[in-house]
Order: sequence, then structure tokens, then C-alpha cells
Amino acid sequence: MKRGALIALCTLFAGPVAAGGLMDRTVTFGALAYDDPDAPIYVGTRHPALVSDAIEYGLGPEGSQNGWDIVPAIIDIRDRQVIVTYPDTVEGVFPEPEFNGYVLDFLTECVLFNGAAQDLENSTVVLADDAIFVEGSKLYVDLAGQAFGPQTFVVVDVDVADCPLS
Repeated sequence: MKRGALIALCTLFAGPVAAGGLMDRTVTFGALAYDDPDAPIYVGTRHPALVSDAIEYGLGPEGSQNGWDIVPAIIDIRDRQVIVTYPDTVEGVFPEPEFNGYVLDFLTECVLFNGAAQDLENSTVVLADDAIFVEGSKLYVDLAGQAFGPQTFVVVDVDVADCPLS
């Protein structure tokens, strides 16, 4: 009986739980377009969410900035994947500034990602080699020049480091 209580007490004082995936993490998501990162063409609203089994984001227009607005999209974040799809009502090609895409910021103090890459087997389009990149706890997905429509699936696999849940 005392041993069980000791294990429970040690677990209680162990601090934040380390996690090897994205599930249950807090994330903010938004669109970004720029030729010069210090002078963006478009900065979308940051949308907070908790990663769960549900779709995290259903984006719609947010209001024009420099003649730009959001392309409606559906973002589903899974434990080790981010899946971008588009509703039946939209079709086109993303304009081609230096960066035109999405930024997912997982609100943590540690380096969250060991890396990220497109899952070519489950995607319906092929992004440029440098279109997906990470910086600490931020994941960038550049869709500049990419065609999109209701049958478009962009699947990003993420290699998540052991990092405490925030």
C-alpha cells in the first residue's frame, strides 16, 4: 500500500508530462504572405485551438489586406500530421510571393520539431522541396504557386521531439 502511494506521489511531483506528439497541445494558426518577412503583404488573424481528434480550423475570409484575403481551407492536426484540404466552393492557384501559406505555432518553450516533410503518398499535390520548414515550435507550409481545389490534400508529417506539454 505504501509503495503505491509513493509511486503516485513521485508522479505528482515529476513536473510537466513529456509528450511525443501534437495531441493535446495548444496551437495558434494563421495565414502569412510576404516577399520580405519584415514587411508582410498579408498577416492573418491568429486562431488558437487545442489539438484533438476534431478538425481544428475551418478558415474563411478575414478581410482584405493589400488586396489579399484568406483562401477558405480546412486544417486537421493529428498527433504526427497536419492535413490541409479545401471546401467544394473554392478552386484556384495561390499567388507566388516569396512565402504564401500557413504558420502553426505550438505554444511551448522547447524545440518541438525534429523535422517535417510532405507525405507524398497521401498528398494529391507536390510542394516545392523547401515549402515545409520548422523554426523551434513553429511549422511553416508555403503554398505559393500551388493549385488548390476540393480534391486537394496537402499532408505534412512531423517528427515531434519529446517536449513537455505547455
